[in-house]
Amino acid sequence: MLAVFLCGTAFSQYSVQDSLLIRQYMKQKGMSEAEMKTMLKTYQKRDANTDLRGKNLQVADTADTAAVARLKADTLNARLKADTMAKASIYENIIKNKMLDPDSLLKTLTIFGLDVFAGTKPSTFAPADYSATPADYVVGSGDEIVVLLWGRINEEYRLKVDRNGSVNIPRIGPIAVAGLPFNALQKTILDRVQSVEGVQATVSMGELRSIGIFIVGEVKSPGFYTVSGLSNVTNALFAAGGPTRRGSLRHIQLKRNGSAVATIDFYDFLLSGKDNTGFRLKSGDVILVPIVKDMAAIAGNVRRSALYELKANTSLKDALSLAGGVSPAAWVNRIQVERFKDNQFQVVLDLTSEKPGTIPDFEVSDGDIIKVFPVVEKDKNAIYLSGNVRRPGKYEYKEGVKVSDILPDFTALLPETYFDYALILRQEPPTFLNRLVSFNLKTAMEDHASPENIALQPRDEVIVYARDYFEPDRTVAIDGAVTNPGREKLLENMKVRDLIIKAGGLTDEASPQHGEIYRRTYNGEIVTTDKINFCVSCALAGDSSNNIALKKSDRVYIRTKKGWQDERRVVLKGEFVFPGEYVILEKETLGHLIERAGGFTSEAYLPAAIVTRTSVQKLEQKRNDEYVSRLEGDVVKLSADLASKGSADAQALLQQQMALMTKLRSQESIGRIVIDLTNPAKYDNFNIEDGDSVFVPKQMGTVSVLGEVFNPATFRFDNANMKAKYYVEMAGGFKENAAQKNVYVFKANGSIITNRNVNIMEVSLAPGDVVVVPQKIEYTNNFKIFMDTVDAIFKIGSVISIIVTVLILAHSLK
Repeated sequence: MLAVFLCGTAFSQYSVQDSLLIRQYMKQKGMSEAEMKTMLKTYQKRDANTDLRGKNLQVADTADTAAVARLKADTLNARLKADTMAKASIYENIIKNKMLDPDSLLKTLTIFGLDVFAGTKPSTFAPADYSATPADYVVGSGDEIVVLLWGRINEEYRLKVDRNGSVNIPRIGPIAVAGLPFNALQKTILDRVQSVEGVQATVSMGELRSIGIFIVGEVKSPGFYTVSGLSNVTNALFAAGGPTRRGSLRHIQLKRNGSAVATIDFYDFLLSGKDNTGFRLKSGDVILVPIVKDMAAIAGNVRRSALYELKANTSLKDALSLAGGVSPAAWVNRIQVERFKDNQFQVVLDLTSEKPGTIPDFEVSDGDIIKVFPVVEKDKNAIYLSGNVRRPGKYEYKEGVKVSDILPDFTALLPETYFDYALILRQEPPTFLNRLVSFNLKTAMEDHASPENIALQPRDEVIVYARDYFEPDRTVAIDGAVTNPGREKLLENMKVRDLIIKAGGLTDEASPQHGEIYRRTYNGEIVTTDKINFCVSCALAGDSSNNIALKKSDRVYIRTKKGWQDERRVVLKGEFVFPGEYVILEKETLGHLIERAGGFTSEAYLPAAIVTRTSVQKLEQKRNDEYVSRLEGDVVKLSADLASKGSADAQALLQQQMALMTKLRSQESIGRIVIDLTNPAKYDNFNIEDGDSVFVPKQMGTVSVLGEVFNPATFRFDNANMKAKYYVEMAGGFKENAAQKNVYVFKANGSIITNRNVNIMEVSLAPGDVVVVPQKIEYTNNFKIFMDTVDAIFKIGSVISIIVTVLILAHSLK
């Protein structure tokens, strides 16, 4: 029934929530009912279990899939937003300036009153109520009477009312009590007991009798219930879990002996907390919760949007009072009601009040959807102030208010305000298009009678700009011998001295005389740069001819003193008398530096000394990178050539080239300079640079053999056997793949000796030397050898015949 009156008969087969989603999607996409029905049929053909909220939704084509995805996302976002707004207090929404749209709230509406029973669990038995017994409680069979005697007799009796309606008090006798109210029962028993001389008594109720009732109709757990004798209709409804979503809360009937004795409106309890049932239950009573037959939805700018049950002849004012009344943000001059007419169609009624701000006189019917719209015309008498001001925001519009009224003096502005141009953004009827009204801010504030002090209108926005908006690059730069070079914001009347101080002052190398200003001059489209010289010390002393006022984009440069150089340092490590870091002097050579270090120690091994230089290391790294790049190109070309030859040896050559390229790419340059420190004449005049490093190791007594020998190792140097041949033999001799013609010696001082001019095996070695035996790289083309050694024509013909025969045989076998 709810789906019908909410969304019409067209989609009544769907739930209320789904019907609302369908209606919302139709409204967003401008679809007719016929178009929506066609779309739904497409879904149902694809999947009988289609869920319009996006679960397992299958559609006919990609376009439909996209549409459904949008439907799912749009409705989910709208639902979350609507849920948040619906759960918030109406005053929270007002403060947050959120406009409550009735249509967006419809899908979140719940039935008023049912949430009271949300936390209850149906129970088939309610225990006895131990609260104070009311004076009008009618005593019956099964009730327990507690009689306490003191005086001559000290006894407590707990007596049950028997089926005859009597209690039998020992020593006093039976007393008829059934049917008496509790206060009358007390008087009757006390009169009998206190007739005994010297005996006093009190009478109270003990355990009350249980009664059986029936709860039927639209309740969550209908059936037979055993409840306390003090229970009323409200207690019984909670015991049964409350009405269902189809049950009435305003027409609950209490029937006794086949006749209706009362009709209970549960809204009295929900809205005012008054339990007006007034009827205590008796055994055999029947509580009937009928189906709700009159209900209306109220959504929008009321204090509680929900579905409300109606009584006969309910006016619009009464219906809105059920929702807590309209909110302060409600526009009551037009309240819209959607109503079903004669079960044929739905109409829209716009209700207008005779007097502004009053509720129209209108009778609400079953199935009505009442929408209370928000006030959209806000800040009707407001003007706005924004920009570079201390107190931006809304201001009250008053007749004759001007710019100077909201900006009375310069203290209302923030620093760096631009005074030559300010703006009023104005909306004028009938189009209400934004129009710009510019004025001179300084004139308006200084001369209130000036035309620049413009009279304001409602909804005007006064915008005050910061100076940076019109002059974004108001900076100057300083470089050279200052502590913190860089750019600084150009302040009013800033001079050279101010800029130097903001840059942290001068450094030690700063020249006291030579400073320069580079200034751009604009002459139409021609831009020139001028250089202005100034005395640095004079500017710092405040001399007006040197302490020049700066302009936008000026660049100040402080030169260094003549002959100034940063400290240059060299590190001496190893076998020096005084190793460590040294500051080198102008034109100082390596010989001078070694002399300053006290010379070499007695254990220094000068042939293995290593001299490294930072500039050489960078140059070597650059050349190595360039070589690797060229090698990569060669490898690509080689791989293309070898692919056509298909030789295993060729592939091995390619792998070697790739390995070499990988090794070179990972290799780090050390920047070593080969210098013979054994001969002072070769290093005395060698100029040294900042960052140089000299390492002199101790005496070395070993020679190493590396590469393609059977036992690559380091051997003790033997003065009696200094030839390279001796140490190669010590390493087991050459392997089969050793390139004997390419053996070379890597000397301890970094120099290389090859076999081009000498017999490498007869070279005399020194401690620290390394003999390197490289691998032989051979490339043989088996196809070329075959062609050179066999009669080509005969062999080719024979091989082709054999191949053809094999192919035919293989095909026949398959």
